Amino acid sequence: MEDKPEINNVIAMMSFAAVVSTGGFSSAATALGYSKAAVSRQIARLEASLGVKLLDRTTRAVSLTPAGREMYTRCARIVDEVNEANTIVTGMTSRPRGELKVNAPVVSSLFDLTSIIPRFLQTYPDVRLFVNLSDSRADLLKGRFDVAFWMGEPYDSSLDAVRLRNYPMVLVGAKSYLEKNGRPSIASDLKDHTCILETHLSRVGEWRLSGDTTVTVNRGPLTSNSVRFARQAAIDGLGISYLPLFFVEQDIAADRLEVVLPDLVTAQIPLYLMFSKGNYALAKVRAFVDFLTQEISDENETAVQKGIGLASVV
Repeated sequence: MEDKPEINNVIAMMSFAAVVSTGGFSSAATALGYSKAAVSRQIARLEASLGVKLLDRTTRAVSLTPAGREMYTRCARIVDEVNEANTIVTGMTSRPRGELKVNAPVVSSLFDLTSIIPRFLQTYPDVRLFVNLSDSRADLLKGRFDVAFWMGEPYDSSLDAVRLRNYPMVLVGAKSYLEKNGRPSIASDLKDHTCILETHLSRVGEWRLSGDTTVTVNRGPLTSNSVRFARQAAIDGLGISYLPLFFVEQDIAADRLEVVLPDLVTAQIPLYLMFSKGNYALAKVRAFVDFLTQEISDENETAVQKGIGLASVV
């Protein structure tokens, strides 16, 4: 397949500009990393395509023809644009800068994102963050977002994902509901209870309580993709719900909710950072992922040293 003429001309224009700016074919060849013969062919091709002579060559020097002077002013501009583009793109991969679009769950404030992000911006002042709060799956393939937090297993295998942390899950219900309907003593008892379902973290009608215990549950009056709705419905006594411990820990401490089957539930829900494959090479994405990973790793280590659960440090 032959190269397109316009592509050849761009390469030839850059060769021509190098000859003029460096003062000769040999120096241009060194600057471009080509052979002297290759540079000479590029210039000859450019002159042939334009139908004019651009350079007067002697054994000692190279000088511009009137047409060559006019051509050089434009070729030099092209070279400047190419160099500027290279500088910008290289900067994208070497120094964190520019806008970074992040999608995070609505409850992200509860896992300390609101305090981590200011520290990130202080560390990387050339990055501008746009944070969107949504429990929906972020569009990472069409460029709407650069990075997305996701609670649960990654929803797209074509994306890269970094696990940040695991959160314990818990079954909870209001005392008013449990005193009226009884407290389940084994997993199979849940089928006789009204259950508030949250579709983001669990499959509809199915709760995985541990590695080897999955139960089918009745669909109650509310099914939602929002943990906020499920939590409030449980507090209002509408049924039992299955939620991350960190999200209802204060409700449990305040006796608004009671833990059900605590010895049976050992499942944890993971928190991931997801991004398009290859985007980790971008400095702003790499900086954000590495910073969040380190911050949360430090928090996990602190929690272990203090002998407290992860839910207590978020």
